Amino acid sequence: MPVAIPDAVLQIDGGILLFIQDNLRSPALTPIFKGISDYGTIVMCVYLAIMLLWDKRKLFPIASACVVSGLIGTYIKIWLKKTVMRPRPFLEISGLEPLFKRPKDFSFPSGHTVLAFSIAFIAYRILPKKYSIPAICIAALVAFARLYMGVHYPTDILGGICVGYIAGFITEFLYKR
Repeated sequence: MPVAIPDAVLQIDGGILLFIQDNLRSPALTPIFKGISDYGTIVMCVYLAIMLLWDKRKLFPIASACVVSGLIGTYIKIWLKKTVMRPRPFLEISGLEPLFKRPKDFSFPSGHTVLAFSIAFIAYRILPKKYSIPAICIAALVAFARLYMGVHYPTDILGGICVGYIAGFITEFLYKR
């Protein structure tokens, strides 16, 4: 049985998505946000690997923590999608058009956001801020790109950030033991 989302939340979510669609989308920005939506997490991982190699840090322990955090976040995301069963916004909001192929799975939480923030959280906790702040910014761009593309509600993004944080926290706890 799907989780009921309060009408006020649906109205706010829908209003934000329609505002983005009507006021922020442009032919110049769409390919950029599509690329960020599709490949932003990969870009972040490559960025972190280059920074770690450049600064002569131990790549394997940090990379393995990022992988573990991503796996934990993905497991939680799968469970939540099956539990909450929230339809995609383009199925519920009249006039909202996604900018690419319509995903068929449930919407809450945003899996791209979960993965991006579970990795960014590990980077933030382990690396110097000069390397980790850009990782957080990339994760935020991935999250916004999912809104821009019209495939997630803002609350899906917030849920994804929370799940990413929880996955990173669990991973950090496991690695400190």
